[in-house]
Amino acid sequence: MGELTVSIEQYRGKSFEIGTGLGEHDRMNVIRERCEQFLQPIDVNEARAILSRFAPHLLYEIEGIANALEISIEESIALFSGYDLPKLEGLGCTAIMTEEGYVRNYDFGPDFYDARLILRQPNEAYATCGYSLFGIGLHDGMNEHGLAVGLHFVSTRFHQKGLMAGLIVRIVLDQCRTVQEAAELLSELPHADEYNYSLTDALGYSAIVEAGPFQTRILRGTRLYCTNHFQNTPGPTPSENSLKRLKYIENHTQVGIASWFDEFRNPDSPLFFHDYENLFGTLHTLIIDSSSLTLKTSIAGSKEVITIPFKRWLQGEELLISTVSVAL
Repeated sequence: MGELTVSIEQYRGKSFEIGTGLGEHDRMNVIRERCEQFLQPIDVNEARAILSRFAPHLLYEIEGIANALEISIEESIALFSGYDLPKLEGLGCTAIMTEEGYVRNYDFGPDFYDARLILRQPNEAYATCGYSLFGIGLHDGMNEHGLAVGLHFVSTRFHQKGLMAGLIVRIVLDQCRTVQEAAELLSELPHADEYNYSLTDALGYSAIVEAGPFQTRILRGTRLYCTNHFQNTPGPTPSENSLKRLKYIENHTQVGIASWFDEFRNPDSPLFFHDYENLFGTLHTLIIDSSSLTLKTSIAGSKEVITIPFKRWLQGEELLISTVSVAL
């Protein structure tokens, strides 16, 4: 398969300036080409209105990307707003949430992976640290208040105009401090498809929000497990793989969150997948300690663990690492 290289990027300042920095990075040209493959005519005014209502600062970031790529703001909105995209189906994501923290695997194919771990500290929103999706969205991550969020694809059976899950994760992390605030916002946002959102906060609360275009349900608890099907909402028939992963972690011996991180990133674990060519390979594993604002991650089963001391970064300390690579 070759080598997977993830860039680790750091941006501070006005959202327009952050967008310009994102757009100037070499990865954005690849992401732009990928987005253009999926691009369909959208109502740019509708997209602008939704972002103006829920996350106006993202319009400035999109404008900054347009500035860097030398394209119109309208084209940038069509490419990166995450609004009214065609059906885009994902496969596997597994997460565990406890009072100790949050652990997650993201499983998909490298050809559809931004391969960017981005730290942002915008003037207009909460600072975030997470894995990029289609430029300004996020697969998963945490914010300066210790809120952790990740997405889990469920179904496109009710696909309609709305925001892609990656933009939803980004908006929630940009604006919410707690699981409660996040659950309330997730109930308001316009969802294009059905997804689970796994959440943990610095107060020790966790939840799974089962969301779609027509309803949102919330599961709460001190220990929660999330894969790719609804546990509390009528939904499509779960895949065997999703059920198998959920059963495995439910029946697993109770261990600490650090041990779960080792389990998730172990290439020999039943929770780790290698079928990258068929869009089902583990691309990254992360563990978040919301109380200390620390994120640790490994790429595609690499033995190297990258530690992001997000609290110190928020205080102005720069990370010294800019890329990490692993053979697939």
